[in-house]
Amino acid sequence: LCGYLGWVSGATDNAIYPTLFLEYVTSVVGWDKDEFGGWTRFGLVALITICLSLLNYTGLEIVGKASLLVCVVAMSPFVLMTIIGAPHVVPSRWLQMPEVPEDGTNLFDDDFQTSPGPLPLLGFAGILWRPFMNNMFWNLNSFDNAASFAGETTDVKKTYPRGIFIGLIMTVVFYIVPLMVAVGATDYTQSEWVDGHLGAVAVDIGGSWLGAWTIFAAGISNLALFEAELSADAFQLMGMAERGYLPKIFQKRSRYGTPTTGIIVGTMVIILFGCADFGQLLELLNANYAVSLLMEYAAFIKLRLFRKELERPYRIPLPDWAAVLIAVPPCLATIAIILISNWYVYIFTFGAIICGIFFFKVGDIAKRKGWFEYEVKTRGYAMPPMDDSSSGVETFDPLSSDVVNHEGEWEYREDNRIT
Repeated sequence: LCGYLGWVSGATDNAIYPTLFLEYVTSVVGWDKDEFGGWTRFGLVALITICLSLLNYTGLEIVGKASLLVCVVAMSPFVLMTIIGAPHVVPSRWLQMPEVPEDGTNLFDDDFQTSPGPLPLLGFAGILWRPFMNNMFWNLNSFDNAASFAGETTDVKKTYPRGIFIGLIMTVVFYIVPLMVAVGATDYTQSEWVDGHLGAVAVDIGGSWLGAWTIFAAGISNLALFEAELSADAFQLMGMAERGYLPKIFQKRSRYGTPTTGIIVGTMVIILFGCADFGQLLELLNANYAVSLLMEYAAFIKLRLFRKELERPYRIPLPDWAAVLIAVPPCLATIAIILISNWYVYIFTFGAIICGIFFFKVGDIAKRKGWFEYEVKTRGYAMPPMDDSSSGVETFDPLSSDVVNHEGEWEYREDNRIT
């Protein structure tokens, strides 16, 4: 269920990027956004999605190199904006409190974002906590997606900690520093800070050339985010199939080594969500991801406390009580995301959970009836014996399989067949 909800939120998240890219293109070219509504908008979003999916199909190496190139191009204008705007910063502007709107509903043109929920839209200090928390959560999540590429990584123990820490530092720095310069070097009112406003800020700080570059960089960064998310989601489905949770067809790879079925299924879901706008998709994916993330935190705590013998690619160098303690703040923030959601999000999330349970039951029946072919083919880190048996075969809980020590490596055996 955790993997399923994570995939649902990932596929929903990926539907955002073609939509945002189209908005940036219309903004740069100067086209009227109203002309790209209805079926025209849906067709363009679908075309962008299919083209990007074909690129993803050609392999992780191409996607990785393209993402690095996009990263350099996308970050460059913000580095320049920071350098040029730093001397003009007025620190007192950082301390300005938000204006308190009457009820907050007049700030949105979408009834979905102002729909009622368990908590009111307008919260403490005049901050609209629902959109604020959802945007913050969306911009800082999905670090766990890196786990989907574990099977494609040669040295997980060294590569993953280094990549996570570098990514975390870059994320924090490239969010806080440019925003501090943008707020401190300009005197815009709160109502003027809308989607794409950093382009206008860049024009004021460095000129029209920097503004155009910033909008262009923001647009193409959505393409890199799309490719990374689609790859992670597809490999996640393949990993679930290798654990026996999905039919063997999801293990199928293309001649480029990419998960063919996962990419096709993900592309179809993204196109179906192409009719929704940014605010709607943001809240829907966040709620599903929040539930999945709470399960991951719970698994982290349980494995840390009760399965100390398991070999791990990386172990947080803290005592158990401190490792549990650091999971408390993100858990509370994740629960807050769920509490501030509107009732439509609750219905969508509840429906997704019901569908997940249904699919799991159907898959269980399909295994017993032989409707689909399943194959357990777990790769990665060895699981140590669960008891002191000297026969070489020990029970392994998560897959209800047997573990066989073969030439120093642990293989998993199910139904008397080593797979």
